[in-house]
Amino acid sequence: MLSLYLFLALGFIGSGHCVGMCGPFVMGYTRTGQNHWWTHVLYGLGRSTTYAALGFVASSFGNVLQNFLGARASILIIAGAVMTYMALAQLKLLPRKLPPIQNSRFYQKSIGKLYASDTWYRTYPLGVILGFIPCGLTAIALTLAITQPIPVAAIGMFIFGLGTMPAMVGFGLLIQRLKIPRLERYMAGLMAILGILTIWMGIARLGWLPPPPQTALLMRLHPRTIPGDNSPPPHHQDHHHHH
Repeated sequence: MLSLYLFLALGFIGSGHCVGMCGPFVMGYTRTGQNHWWTHVLYGLGRSTTYAALGFVASSFGNVLQNFLGARASILIIAGAVMTYMALAQLKLLPRKLPPIQNSRFYQKSIGKLYASDTWYRTYPLGVILGFIPCGLTAIALTLAITQPIPVAAIGMFIFGLGTMPAMVGFGLLIQRLKIPRLERYMAGLMAILGILTIWMGIARLGWLPPPPQTALLMRLHPRTIPGDNSPPPHHQDHHHHH
């Protein structure tokens, strides 16, 4: 599934951003003499688990929305619009205010308990909790998940989390030295273009515009969310040419 590669690319390219955001948390749970590599892996798997759950919710929401609105075109237009907005906000071209979940008392209490814990697996639940912290790239990945079937959305978001893990497990400094975070801007730009093309594809399905370029590729990136969705795909000109 082509969209799975896109989830992985989003996670990997965004991993420099993750070092900046999650770095303080990683430093918080890292203890002298107990800095085992698998503590970072467990932390990454915890975050990936949360992302998979969020992907499941996003895809389910997409299915409900598609059933309610009655046309696949509508979900493509909505998902494309949100993706474009989030990508442009990531590029700081539009304002964006994500809810500060990490400021809630329950959240801080839970994190404090896990930091104080001596259990070897404590970084896994810590990753699960911290995976809920709003992040621009996660929001972009979730808008992609809305147009995917539920299994692809859940696996894709898990893969997105895995993509961020190399930075957490040991490549953080290397990524910062190579200035890969700059790639994040290119990725956000690419996702803005994909969002615009997704809106275009939705409008084309309503018959208001001709299909966008690379429609076949876009169809692979946004597979059908409902098996019984019989809305016609964008059609090309008749292939029977008479010379």
